[in-house]
Amino acid sequence: MDKVQQLITDTITPTLQEKDLFLVEIKVLLGGKKIEVYADSQEGIGIDDCAILSRMIEKVLDGNPIVPENYLLEVSSPGMTNPMKVPRQYLRRIGKVLEVATNDGKNIEAKLLEANDNSILLEEVKPEKKAAKKGAKAATVKEEEAKKFELKYSDIKKAVVQFKF
Repeated sequence: MDKVQQLITDTITPTLQEKDLFLVEIKVLLGGKKIEVYADSQEGIGIDDCAILSRMIEKVLDGNPIVPENYLLEVSSPGMTNPMKVPRQYLRRIGKVLEVATNDGKNIEAKLLEANDNSILLEEVKPEKKAAKKGAKAATVKEEEAKKFELKYSDIKKAVVQFKF
């Protein structure tokens, strides 16, 4: 782990635990000139918690020789459309439909049923078909039972929650 990432992690871990938050990702970009910290909780992280974390991080980075003098720090939630990075993000999204790209090149759209520290359980999402009968309105026909399958986090290249509006 990069020195800046380790310093930030060590600084905010006690507060994350105290507030039941979790660290999603720390990005150190542009040679340390831009630092992005993403945190979350089971209910979602609020702006007040982001501000607390930001102030804590600034205290250890300001004047520290491991970061440029004019660095930019952003502390926020990971956002709705960003890929999930840690198991606790999956736990928060049980019941949601995910678009998952696997390391072997498959793209899957599936409902998240369960999540644990090692893997997720998904249920394949199949589009409903319309069947028309002579002289009758089209009726929705359900396909056979949807397939359930488990994926290890190590097999997932990218997983994003699908939002239907």
